[in-house]
Amino acid sequence: MSASEALSGATLPFANPLVECVPRSGRPTPADPGADNFSVSVALTLQAVEKLRWIWKGWARNPETDFDYYLHRLKNDSTILSPCVLTAYEDGIPKAILIGQIRMRKLFATVSFVKIRGPEARVLEIESGGLIGEESDAIDRAMATHILQTAKKMRVDLVLFSRLPLQSELFRQLQKPRGMLIKGRVPHIFRYSVLPLNSATGERAPAFSGKQLRETRRKRRILQRAFPGKVRFKCFSCPSELDLGIRAAKAVSLTTWQYYLGQISLDQSQTEANLRFCASQGWLRIYVMYINDAPRAFLVGQLYRGTFYCHHAGYDPTFALFSPGSLLTAWAFEDLAASGVQEVDLGEGRQEHNRRLGCRAQEEGTLHVYFPTSRGIRLNIFFALTQTVRTAGRKTITELRLNRLRSAWSEFLISRWRARNRTGDVCS
Repeated sequence: MSASEALSGATLPFANPLVECVPRSGRPTPADPGADNFSVSVALTLQAVEKLRWIWKGWARNPETDFDYYLHRLKNDSTILSPCVLTAYEDGIPKAILIGQIRMRKLFATVSFVKIRGPEARVLEIESGGLIGEESDAIDRAMATHILQTAKKMRVDLVLFSRLPLQSELFRQLQKPRGMLIKGRVPHIFRYSVLPLNSATGERAPAFSGKQLRETRRKRRILQRAFPGKVRFKCFSCPSELDLGIRAAKAVSLTTWQYYLGQISLDQSQTEANLRFCASQGWLRIYVMYINDAPRAFLVGQLYRGTFYCHHAGYDPTFALFSPGSLLTAWAFEDLAASGVQEVDLGEGRQEHNRRLGCRAQEEGTLHVYFPTSRGIRLNIFFALTQTVRTAGRKTITELRLNRLRSAWSEFLISRWRARNRTGDVCS
């Protein structure tokens, strides 16, 4: 039985529709009049979402917006209260879908490498790349209007876009002032990078330029001299290999700085369930570097429609002098290019390093829209304060030239993390 079939017959906590614009007889009926002659329907039940299958499956762009993966998470993630999928129509013809879900989640902010926990909230969360189908300013305006109307009807505290292009009309519309009752905020702006693995001219892609290859060979020689015959690489991609691959990645992740900051969560049951689903679909790739038969670096991602999406990566800090992370990624990119993969979505990362590799970059923002509920007001205050502290801190460091103090603080945190790691506290 497929994930969608299992879901369609399951009794789940969100099976009771609160807003339902999809009739039993077939195609969704347009709801309220939308901007620019568009109408928008809202699906808040599994049955309503299932009726969008025939449209949705051809438009999915990445694993996060894949139809079957979306249904898998609805079934397995206990924090999700309800699906929330908007479909825009023009003259009864579907043009675009905005993919999201309503969930209870705890929010947090990071200031100077310190994770600060915020209040729990009812969040309407939009997937990364969650607007699929045709692209136009008119569709963006219609979706902006209806996502806010839906959020108000569903009594959510926050609408959250984790990655929204800054140049999009949807971003501009949601950023418009809406008075004191509905407040928009952009807590973070990042540059996300995509690395081409081939060149349209038939020449080598920048990632495989002579300079890059020479640097990789130099690092490999240093590592091989230190550990002769003790270095190997492995890619886990089959469901039968999944347990071994996950176990190796977890072992490395527990030693990393990202784990200390709470940015890697491979030890969570929900993450493992998602990885198992991706493996069953043939998407999952787990790349691992072994030194002395022990895993020392890992890269986890999904191969979807010709693009590899990097999701988790890390290396054992005791081997930092040998650049295990960059060596593993270089080998992984070579393996992906040899298998015909077109590009790698690197997410957010070191911009100078990504520029040297020839990445295409796009500015995207984390967008919050707060609603006038008690928790929404607390969230607004919480993120306003943390954002103010972060901005003031950066300005102070720049104006007073306190970069050495900032470096000393980060070194202190790293040394504390390393001390905990040596004593095993990081695994507790």
